[in-house]
Amino acid sequence: MRLLSAAQLAGESAAGESLARKYVKACAGMTLIGNVSAELALLDTGTQQFPVSITDGGEPDGNCYVVSPRTAYSGYAREEIRRLGKPWLTWPLQLLTLGVDLLLRVARVDRLVQVNNWLLSTNLYPAEWGTAELPAITALLRETFPDSGFGFRSLNDFSNREMRLCLESLGYLSIPSRQVYLFDGRAGAQAPFLRHHNTRMDATLLRRSPYEVVPGSQLDDGDLQRIEHLYNLLYLDKYCRLNPHYSAQWLKRGRDEGWLELRALRNPEGRIDGALGWFANATLISAPIVGYDTALPQRAGLYRQLTRLCLQEAVERRVVLNFSSGAALFKRLRGGQPEIEYSLIHVAHLSWPRRLVWTLLSRLLHGIAVPLMKKLKL
Repeated sequence: MRLLSAAQLAGESAAGESLARKYVKACAGMTLIGNVSAELALLDTGTQQFPVSITDGGEPDGNCYVVSPRTAYSGYAREEIRRLGKPWLTWPLQLLTLGVDLLLRVARVDRLVQVNNWLLSTNLYPAEWGTAELPAITALLRETFPDSGFGFRSLNDFSNREMRLCLESLGYLSIPSRQVYLFDGRAGAQAPFLRHHNTRMDATLLRRSPYEVVPGSQLDDGDLQRIEHLYNLLYLDKYCRLNPHYSAQWLKRGRDEGWLELRALRNPEGRIDGALGWFANATLISAPIVGYDTALPQRAGLYRQLTRLCLQEAVERRVVLNFSSGAALFKRLRGGQPEIEYSLIHVAHLSWPRRLVWTLLSRLLHGIAVPLMKKLKL
């Protein structure tokens, strides 16, 4: 088992490179994702390879939440709270997040190493990766990063319960992050979510749509620039500027190197008005890239068509679609099943004040955030 820096990877030649190795080499310079500041390395366990993000806490304010827990639990949380539209709840929660931000800064929570971090909202874990290697990974990271916390993002009990329990037995803290929505397509055409009224209506809409579904192989550089723009319209302009700023160059590298699959909706005049980008493995699929022209009338149903493409892909592959968080009612009406997502963080080797803040964060989120997410169906 070894941890290889980006510089070491650049100096090695490897036949039949894994997708993880390609990804680390592509993103190591941090020029392809505009608001992510971190080092990348490759963890080679001997049976699997995973990208690893490394931050030292000295990165700029507003560093993307995919590498910064401070942004995830204070900056991003403030943006989410602001959109709740419930004044009686907004003000106390805003004050709470300001206090949390101060604690996180003092505890240097952004001095963190994260395994299997693909710099996405949702990281996928291979089903064949069991728990036997976790003690050795823990020992390696503790020895290599004695002054950093380390852990794993994007775990939920539907897909990763055994892994979560194993990590907790090794002393990792469970830190809730958000509620995600899963669509289980393992039954193929018999998948339960296909029977929902809204799902069937979306299928009809896509079938009658004037848009052509274009695979990634048919997209040129101009199309990729357009997809970057559509993603920005939705995730940055409509939702939150703290979401990852994926560039057209990132889309192109992913498409060409095989770690990202793209689909686009091209209108009869040749313009792309909606697009998707998938990450997938043998059992799971996620869609970190979703974008559409938000200036077009809602009756065009672009988001509905893109959602239907995601559900079809899960059914055809017979896998589970992790459709991330957000648009909760929309996803529930189509059969999405809510699951709380966690990060598992090891801090037992850190100083007691830093351990205390991580422990308080865990208890605060378990005690307040999780019940709120479930009650408000976020």
